[in-house]
Amino acid sequence: MEKTRRQIARETATIGIYQNLLVESSLEDIYHFLSENETLAKSQESMEFAKWLVEKTVQNRKSYQDLIEKHLKKGWTFTRLSVMERAILLIATCELLESELPKTIVINEAVINAKKFCDDDSYKFINGVLSQVI
Repeated sequence: MEKTRRQIARETATIGIYQNLLVESSLEDIYHFLSENETLAKSQESMEFAKWLVEKTVQNRKSYQDLIEKHLKKGWTFTRLSVMERAILLIATCELLESELPKTIVINEAVINAKKFCDDDSYKFINGVLSQVI
């Protein structure tokens, strides 16, 4: 099944946040990365959604991280997670808190990205944590 523009925007924003976490890419660098995506470049609405996700996530990273950390196993910290797991959780937490999308859709999209970018069982972990966030 072909991805929707919104799914592509979300996936690309997740990669942008991954870059920010990994090498501290600036918002300007991430926006440049987003602009290189052909699908986003053709759809102003999708581009704006991707930029909104990135900007909100970067602005609120600490509060999102603290919220996520409350729902990790005892003794676990946010930094113990893989960088891609962190990026997926941050983007999804942003959507859960800042958008009006149904929780099930946001979690499902995060699970799809986890299946694509993370270890085999990471999607179960992502699903479990996000189910508790709100």
